[in-house]
Amino acid sequence: MRPTLLTLILFGCGPTGTPAPAPATPGVVFVSRGDPFVLGPLEVTQRDLREGELGAPKPVRLTAPVTSGTYPVVQFQHGFLSDRRTYDEVLTHLASHGFVVVAPQMYPADGVPLGKEGAPDEARAARRVAEWAHQAAATIMGSAADPRPIGVAGHSRGGKVTWWLTAQEQYPTRGIVGVDPVDGKGGPLLGAQPEALPAPLETAPPSLIIGMELGGSCAPACDNFQHFFDRTTAPTTLLLVKGQGHADMLDADVNSGGLCVEGPNRVETRRVTGGAMAAFFRWKLQDDDLARGFLQSDVLTTLEVTRASR
Repeated sequence: MRPTLLTLILFGCGPTGTPAPAPATPGVVFVSRGDPFVLGPLEVTQRDLREGELGAPKPVRLTAPVTSGTYPVVQFQHGFLSDRRTYDEVLTHLASHGFVVVAPQMYPADGVPLGKEGAPDEARAARRVAEWAHQAAATIMGSAADPRPIGVAGHSRGGKVTWWLTAQEQYPTRGIVGVDPVDGKGGPLLGAQPEALPAPLETAPPSLIIGMELGGSCAPACDNFQHFFDRTTAPTTLLLVKGQGHADMLDADVNSGGLCVEGPNRVETRRVTGGAMAAFFRWKLQDDDLARGFLQSDVLTTLEVTRASR
């Protein structure tokens, strides 16, 4: 029987400043099966930690399988001014295929663009989260982590942060996913910031870029998904979702406040986003070569999705 979308467990508010538990001993890494564009075989639970709780460098939301096992860790960076909790549906989809997903809150999601740290500082903080997450996140959720390097992903400016993390910070990772990533300004209402990819990379981990056709001012043409695809080392794949907007993969009860153009089918946009992430990370983190085929063939969706790769 296929699990429900999400089993949410509310944990008590423990004291801040508590250390992370000792990592659990890893076993054989779980490998998912079946269509990555539908929910995976594992029921999922969540836990929120405050900054400092169990060693977390930032507030984090952990999403992981209920069943104990050994799972790869994926860190997901939220978009500019976004709340980590607004990606629950796509991150739950990913976790149901056998991943411990760590979503940090890099700064308060208060809607105020001023006073927020720039992408380079955000990437340095993301590295601290990643180092903690790789050691502690799976154990906190009752499982063990794959000891190999983690995967990283991010939406909008969070995509920029993931490339900065792997390129400039040189944090080791086995795969990157950019969900309609934005370089340059990194988000609306910001002044110019340094680019994560001012020139083509010489080397980078394998990557997947999921672009939205209707980027508008939130993902301008000079800084959008095409910029990342053009400057990223092979192997890389670009999936372009036609007719959908920059924030359409967010949860159903979330809107972009009128800043970003919206498409007509957010339900399918979330399914395609979560499914493509699951296929890519199954391939790169679970060593599931069959999952790669789902990125090389037509996605079964009512949306038009084009593909380019090298």
